[in-house]
Amino acid sequence: MTKADARCLHEVFEHQVDSTPDVVALECGTVQLTYREVDERANQLANRIRRAGGRGGHAVGLYFDRSELPVIAVLASHKAGVTYVPLERSWPTERIRHIVDELKIVLCLSESTLAEQWSEAFEGVVVLAADEPSAASATRLRDDEVGVCPTDLAYIIYTSGTSGRPKGVMAEHGQVSEYVDAFNEVCATGIGDRVYQGFPMSFDGSVEEIWMAYSNGSTLVVPEADAPRYGDDLGHYVAQLGITYFSTVPTMLATMSRPIPSLRTLVLSGEVCSAQLVDKWYRPDMRIFNVYGPTEATVNSTSTECVPGRPVTIGRPLAGYELHVVDENLAPVPPGEKGELIICGDTLARGYVNDPDLTAERFPTLDGLDSNGPKRSYRTGDFVRWNDDGELEFFGRIDGQVKVRGFRVELAEIESVLGEHDDIRSACVTVYQGNGYSELIAFAVPEAPEREVDRNSVLSLLASRLPVYMIPSYLDVVAEFPRTTSGKIDRKQLPAPVLPLVRTRVAAP
Repeated sequence: MTKADARCLHEVFEHQVDSTPDVVALECGTVQLTYREVDERANQLANRIRRAGGRGGHAVGLYFDRSELPVIAVLASHKAGVTYVPLERSWPTERIRHIVDELKIVLCLSESTLAEQWSEAFEGVVVLAADEPSAASATRLRDDEVGVCPTDLAYIIYTSGTSGRPKGVMAEHGQVSEYVDAFNEVCATGIGDRVYQGFPMSFDGSVEEIWMAYSNGSTLVVPEADAPRYGDDLGHYVAQLGITYFSTVPTMLATMSRPIPSLRTLVLSGEVCSAQLVDKWYRPDMRIFNVYGPTEATVNSTSTECVPGRPVTIGRPLAGYELHVVDENLAPVPPGEKGELIICGDTLARGYVNDPDLTAERFPTLDGLDSNGPKRSYRTGDFVRWNDDGELEFFGRIDGQVKVRGFRVELAEIESVLGEHDDIRSACVTVYQGNGYSELIAFAVPEAPEREVDRNSVLSLLASRLPVYMIPSYLDVVAEFPRTTSGKIDRKQLPAPVLPLVRTRVAAP
C-alpha cells in the first residue's frame, strides 16, 4: 500500500464488519460480540462522543479496567474522529493530570464502576460511561459528518521521558494502517484465529493485537480483570481460551514452563530474545517471530522467523520501512559495521506532543543515506549492524551502555549468558551505585523454585564466556521481576543487592 492508498482505521474495521458480520469479533469472559454487534456498540458510543462535543483534533482519554469496553472505546474514537489517549488506572493521579492538562482533554471515556476515581484525575472533564445504556443511534456516522482522514491522529501514547515527564507520541491513521498492511505480510491471521489482547492500551503492542484481529476477521480475546498476569497460570489461561496468536515480551514468556497447544503464532518483542527461549518453545506447527520497533515508528519495524539452531536477530525491515545504520555523524557505515539504527518511511509518527525541539532532534530530515535524496528519519538510539545474511543484529542501547571500571559493557550480553544456565529461567543485570563506585549486579528467576541455584557453576559459566569486568558482583534470586504496565522488566524497582557472587566452598565427600 502506498501513502496515497492509506486508510483510516475504522474503515479497516468496517470493511471487515461488512465482510464477516456474524463472526465473533470480541470476547471477554462470558461476553461474546459479533463484528456487527461491536460495530453497533461502537457507533452508539461514537454518536455520544459527537453529542458531547468531541470533534476532529480533540484528544479523548480512555480510563478503563480490563474488559471489552476499552476496545469498543478505541473503535468509537476512530469513528467519531477524535484521538484516543490511554490513561492507565495504575498510574499516579499526578501523571494522569499532567497528560490531561498538556492535551487539554475535556472528554474522557470510562465505565460507571470507576466513578469514584474520576473526581480528582478528571476534574473539569466530561466523562462518558461506556457501559451505561444509551438510546444513541447505532448507525455509522457519515464521512461528511466526521471528516476524519488518514493524516488525522489516531492515538497518542505516552512513554517515559528523560525530562522526568512522560512524552506523548502522536500516530496518524494512515501511519498505523500502513503498519497493519505490512505486518499482515509477515504473520496475518484469519477467520477462526483467536488473538490474545494482553498488552495494556498504553503500550503500542495493543495496536498490533487489535488490528491483527480486526483486519482479518479474527476474534480478539480480552482477559478478564482478574486473569493471571504471568507464569504457568497465565499459560494455562491462554491455553483454556484456545488462543492461536499470542504476542508478548521474552521475559514474560520465560515465566511459563509448559507449552500452549493451541498457539499457531507467537510474536516476541520489546526485549532481547535468546536462542534458548526459541529452542524451548519451538514446534513445527507453530511460527515464532522476533520483532523490533519503537513506538515512534509505529509498533513493529522489523521481523524474523525464529528456528532452533540459528542466532536470533531482529530481522529485516517490514514492507515500506527503510532502515539505515549510521555513525555518530549520521553518515552510513560500511556493511557489517556497528552503528545507530535509523528508520525512514511513511509509518514514522508525527512527533512528540508540544515538544518541537525533541521532535526535530529525534526525527531529523537526513540527506546522504542513499541516492534518493533527503528523508524524514527517526533516530532509534539502538546499536545494530547488518550481518552477512542481510539481517540486523541488535547490541542494545547506545545511550544505555554502561561503563564499569572504564570498560564499556552491554548488559544484554551478560543476561544472555546467565540465561543459558540450567538453573536460571531468566536474568536481569543492572548497575548499582554502592560505596562510591559502580558495580554490576544480577537478579535471576530460578528454573525450579524448589532447587537452589548452583552459584559455583554460574560463576564458572560467566568466567568461561565473559571478561572479569563483566561478571556481576552480586547475584540474587527473586520469584519474579518487577514490571512496567507493558510487561517489561522495571529495572528502577529492583531491590538493592544482597548476596555477593563469589565461589563457595564445596563440602568434601
